[in-house]
Amino acid sequence: MKLIASSLICMLVWPVVSNAQDTPARGRLAALFVATRGVDSLPADPKMNVPAQDSKAPKDRRIDSLTRIRMADSVKKAVIVDALLKNPNLRPAMISTTFIGRGQLEGNFRGQNILSGNFVQRRTDALLNLPVKNWGKNGMVTATVYYVRTNYELSDIKGAEVKDANPSKNTVGLTTTYRRIDSLFGRMFISSARLILMTGDGGGVNKYTVMVNGMFLLKKTATTTFMLGAQVIYDPTVNMPVVPLMVYQKNLPNGFDLNITIPQQLTLRKTVSKNMWASFGTTLVSSVSFFNFTSPYVPRNSNFNSLDLKTGPSVDYKLNKLLLLGVSAGLWTPVMYRQYGRWEKSNHYFFDGKVDSTPYINVNLSVIPF
Repeated sequence: MKLIASSLICMLVWPVVSNAQDTPARGRLAALFVATRGVDSLPADPKMNVPAQDSKAPKDRRIDSLTRIRMADSVKKAVIVDALLKNPNLRPAMISTTFIGRGQLEGNFRGQNILSGNFVQRRTDALLNLPVKNWGKNGMVTATVYYVRTNYELSDIKGAEVKDANPSKNTVGLTTTYRRIDSLFGRMFISSARLILMTGDGGGVNKYTVMVNGMFLLKKTATTTFMLGAQVIYDPTVNMPVVPLMVYQKNLPNGFDLNITIPQQLTLRKTVSKNMWASFGTTLVSSVSFFNFTSPYVPRNSNFNSLDLKTGPSVDYKLNKLLLLGVSAGLWTPVMYRQYGRWEKSNHYFFDGKVDSTPYINVNLSVIPF
C-alpha cells in the first residue's frame, strides 16, 4: 500500500518548481526533490505574481523583475515544505522506527486453528529518494531505495510447535518511476509508470510490481484541491489489478488542513507554530517479509504480508534548516496477516493470522530543506 500511496502523491507542483531559477540553495534542493518525487498540492493561487511591468525606467524594471523572482521562490518554497510535511514518502531521506505493543495472535493453517500466543513487532524503515533524469515537459525519472527490518516476537505459544519464535527479516526495495504532466479533455492529467523490485535475506528478486496510474485535477481553488484517477497493477500476487485513487485537500479555518488520500490516509493537521505541526488521523500501512522453509507441508519460498491501520495523534518538530523530528502514537489495528507462496495470489494463503488491536509508538527523523 505504500507503493500505491507514493504513486497517488503525484506532481501537481511540478509546473511550479521545475522552472525555478536563481533560487537559494535550500530552495533549489527542495525544488529538485519535490519536482522529481511529485506532490499532491499546488500553490493556493496560481495568479500570485507581481503585476506586469509598465513603462518604467530600466532600473525600476530590473527591481520589479527581482521582486517577482523572490515572490515566486517564496511561493515555491512554501508549497514544497507543505507537501513534504503532508507526505513523508516524498522526503529526500527518512529513518523511522515503530514499536507495536503486545497483542493476542490466533494462527490458522489452511483454515484450521493451530496456535495462539502473544505477538510483538518492531519495524525500522529507511528510504532515500534520488533524481535520475529530468526532460522538463517530456517527463522525468526518479529512483527510491528503501530498507525495512522487521522483528517478530511470539511468546506463550499454545498449540503447534514453533522452531523460531523470534525471527528478524530484512526487505530491500528499489522503485524506478517515470512521470509526466499533460492536458487531457481540457484538464491537467498526471500520469506515471513504475517498476518495483524487492529482495530479502536470501537475495534475488523475491517480488516485482509494475504500476501505471493517471489522475485528473478536477478542482483547484485557494482552499481546495480535488483529484480523481485510477491505478493499474501487474503483480503475480495481487488480486485487485485496478485501484481507484482520490485526493481531497481542504484548508479549514484556524489553521487546520484536511487531507483525504484514498486508499492511504485521512488526516487533520494544524500548524502550532512556525516550527511545529500537529495532526490526528488514520493511515493504512503494509509490509512484506520473505521466508524460506524446508517443511514439505508449505511452499519452500513464501511471502508474509501484513496490512494494518494506525490511528492517533502525531507531532512534527523542526530541529534546524534540514532536519524534522516526528513522533506519533495511538492504536495499531491489524487488518490482514497472511502467508502464501512466493509467486501465488495472496488469497491462496496457507497461513492466516488474527491479531488484537494494540498500542504503538513511532519515532522518525527526516531531511526537509526548509
